[in-house]
Amino acid sequence: MKYEIKRYKTLVSTNDEAKREAQNGAPEGTVIVADMQTGGRGRHGKSFYSPEGGLYMSLILRPKFADMTLITPAAAVAVCRAINGLGFDCKIKWVNDIYKDGKKVCGILTESNVTEGFAVLGIGINTVDPGREAPDIAGGLYGDGEADNEKITLAVLSEFAAVYEKLPETSFIGYYRERSYLEGKTCFINGEEYSYAGIGDDFSLLCEKNGKIFKFRSGEVSIMLNN
Repeated sequence: MKYEIKRYKTLVSTNDEAKREAQNGAPEGTVIVADMQTGGRGRHGKSFYSPEGGLYMSLILRPKFADMTLITPAAAVAVCRAINGLGFDCKIKWVNDIYKDGKKVCGILTESNVTEGFAVLGIGINTVDPGREAPDIAGGLYGDGEADNEKITLAVLSEFAAVYEKLPETSFIGYYRERSYLEGKTCFINGEEYSYAGIGDDFSLLCEKNGKIFKFRSGEVSIMLNN
């Protein structure tokens, strides 16, 4: 994939800017990068705290395959591989978060426009500690140190291209499973307690309760703090 990176100091949302560009005909591979967002958001309309110093980017995609739900797990694998390739030990929390040392360091949001045939992949990485105003669960890759956001951006884009170009083939699911942050943990979904049982072939979440396996295609997952 050929990338064209457009950089901004501040945006309300890199995903919103990417969607505007896509609707105006911007090609696949256009990347919107901002040093901070004033209205960043995550799944289910939740806000995504995006202070200056982090890495926030959105990538325009024009998939030739039908199942756009594959984009998010593909991106999670790409981000995890890229970050770990820089010397970290991160894991994937189903379905779209990257964790390091028990803290969330990355969130991923894919927004699809099936009618117009494009998707926007948003990736927000806390390359440094996001500060006291951030949610308690948020952490940073480098803590209080300096981060080379350019290096991280290029690593993520390189890893994503390698995975995306093979979709809808999903051989990367092995890595997704191996790096699951939920392994061995007690999960809470919609207020009910389950034991993690794995990742399905369709990237669904498999959980066990009272000897039965339940399959989730969507939902918010929380874990016990002492897990």
